[in-house]
Amino acid sequence: MKITFDSNSWEKVFDPLDRNWASVRAAISSGRIAGFICDAGFRIEAIRKRERAAYFATPAMEVQFPLSTVVKDGKPHIQIMSFGPKNEIHPGLPEIQAFKLKNAFAAGVRLMRGGAWLGLPSPVDIRDPALFVQTSDPGREQRQIDVAALIEARDVGKAAFDAAGGWGARPAAPNNEKAFAKACAEWADGELVASHISYGNDILCTDDLARAAGNSIFDPTNRAWLTTEFGVRFLTLAELLELLSI
Repeated sequence: MKITFDSNSWEKVFDPLDRNWASVRAAISSGRIAGFICDAGFRIEAIRKRERAAYFATPAMEVQFPLSTVVKDGKPHIQIMSFGPKNEIHPGLPEIQAFKLKNAFAAGVRLMRGGAWLGLPSPVDIRDPALFVQTSDPGREQRQIDVAALIEARDVGKAAFDAAGGWGARPAAPNNEKAFAKACAEWADGELVASHISYGNDILCTDDLARAAGNSIFDPTNRAWLTTEFGVRFLTLAELLELLSI
């Protein structure tokens, strides 16, 4: 089974002080199940809530002129310009989260790619390409783009971030700051779901039931849509533990 883990589930699984999920850790380490995490969580939610408005003030892009030679179709070509995220401005993962992530990688968990946002930096912890799922599926990226667009059309996922001001938002009041931080988390959740579907994983493990979130990709209406339209199967971490005990 291929299991996509939300941050509220994988961080519990790989907390060495939390013994409740030892059998889930063992199942991943043994290869009984394969665990996956979306990189978008580290590119978006890892930014501390009070710092998000300033951090997302503008897309963090950089242009490089490496003047390097690349080989395409057996012929040398001069690469004169490249665009990408300005990764050095990412503040890095909180120490405890970075520790848990190392534990996850050691157990065999691999990263899925979220949207290819050129203005969204990555922390150093996830810049090694070897940490990502290796897939030869030529349609995966387009599926992810299509699913993400459908999610946004339902006013959730990145649509929530955009509605809160998106890049350029400067919430001054505490309530606005809180709403913006929540919208960033919703964007990350939308990226997680789009990745889960595009990679063809079997179960999405999350403890986020969106009971007080209002309109969310994880609310009952959108869960039902995801299950009907894409066959997404949701389990909480406790439900996954029960499944593994069978």
